[in-house]
Amino acid sequence: MRTPWIAATISVIAAWLIAAATLQHTGLVPYPWQLGAQIVNDAQLLWRHSVPTLTTALWGLLVGIGVVVPLAALGLMVRPAEAVVLRIGVFVNVVPTVAIAPILVVALDNETGRVVITALQVYFPALVGILFGLRQADERALDLIKASGGGNWAALRYARFAAAVPSFISALQIAVPAAILGALIAEFFGAHEGLGSLLVNAQQSLLIDRTWAIAVVVGLVAAGGYGLVTIAAKLLVPWAASEASVGVSVAGADAKKQSRISSATASVITIAILLGGWQSLRTVFDFDPFFTKGPADVFTYITQGHPIQGTSAGAFWAEFGEALGQTAIDAGVGFVVGSVIAVAAAVVLDAFPTLSKVFMPMAVVLRSVPLAALTPLIVLLFGRGMLGVTIVVTLVTFFPTLVTVMQGLRSTPEGATDLVRASGGTMRQSVRYVRLMYAVPSMLAAARVAIPGAIAGATLAEWLATGQGLGYLLTLASTQADYYLLWTGGVLLAVFALAVHGLLSITDRAISRRLGTAV
Repeated sequence: MRTPWIAATISVIAAWLIAAATLQHTGLVPYPWQLGAQIVNDAQLLWRHSVPTLTTALWGLLVGIGVVVPLAALGLMVRPAEAVVLRIGVFVNVVPTVAIAPILVVALDNETGRVVITALQVYFPALVGILFGLRQADERALDLIKASGGGNWAALRYARFAAAVPSFISALQIAVPAAILGALIAEFFGAHEGLGSLLVNAQQSLLIDRTWAIAVVVGLVAAGGYGLVTIAAKLLVPWAASEASVGVSVAGADAKKQSRISSATASVITIAILLGGWQSLRTVFDFDPFFTKGPADVFTYITQGHPIQGTSAGAFWAEFGEALGQTAIDAGVGFVVGSVIAVAAAVVLDAFPTLSKVFMPMAVVLRSVPLAALTPLIVLLFGRGMLGVTIVVTLVTFFPTLVTVMQGLRSTPEGATDLVRASGGTMRQSVRYVRLMYAVPSMLAAARVAIPGAIAGATLAEWLATGQGLGYLLTLASTQADYYLLWTGGVLLAVFALAVHGLLSITDRAISRRLGTAV
């Protein structure tokens, strides 16, 4: 059981030594012992700043889970509510952090704002993971409860919650690193303590070894949180821990198929709830109008121009269109590169299970490292141009696509591959004509997860590195206190991401019908 992790650790150290030796003249990659010395020298500093980050991450995780569990239960008990809850979750997932974080930090007090930002990072993987698990209850158990006079609450209490435990564990394995990522990003905006604040200061001061030390510590903390979830699951619910998998395919799970009328109704209700909740920030919760712009403010801005600066609506659309085009290119290139590499890796790992046992622990650790910690290092190594952004987005895309496609490849019926071999076909032909075809639905499911992540990764890289695209435009709006531009740009970017997500869903259904797998 330990051998894959030992092999993965040795592989990482070997690759690190090669990279450090190759780039020794640049001083951008310290040797492991140099990094170790930096961590020891900064031990007190790192510990002091770790406490507020972990505190925020813990509170954000608790708030996110506390909101998600009753919403997921509501979705199962009141079936039409499930589609609405899931659509709101998708919207929350695609709202760019660089747009919403500065608003929340200034609209709420700093500590509360950081907790809310962290909770939003947790919300989507936890929601969809729990929903997926609740739907996995044994139909025979549900029929028995119904025949005994039990209703939806009895089914939820006695069957669905137990069935959801493995998926809940998988969701927590994703949510814990996400909580640390949220806490880290929240500290980028005006925080005076925390690992996020320390990371920004180290990067701006060109303290390369310290930047590496902070990134490694954050990654180890995130991986440690992932490990604690796994260990706790094995101790508390060993029967469920054995069924849990390091998956993100749950995040691509959809609600049960609906009629067009039901789907349209759910969409209208979702829009009404989102607009109502947005407007209530001022009318109910009394947020400061200077920081909090409502739907009417945004509509006025995009149709008549900036109310304060006097610029025209046309000037906004020209600026926004150029920035969105750059972000679309950044996200699209990284998504394609990450997907191609992930599919190729999935095919190789599926063909060689021993290699998979060595590589997957490395992928888990990589997935656990918050992107906000990796981005400054990637910028140092690969520069502020297209290459650096592509690598950032590739890392976002790679893991969910890899895991989901591997699951799709493994779902191929053995009889289909046996038929190819019996007909004299090679392993390559078996993969090309059978296994990859069965994995197509998994690829589309992975894309629905990866594309919002790719857009978020692109805006993050643009914010921290390139000075182009919507990530930079929104950051500039934040630093200039232009909350009209910040709200409008963030909302339109979320709408764009939702449109892409919807297009993928339509494509998925069309291909599923073509392959005969539509439900």
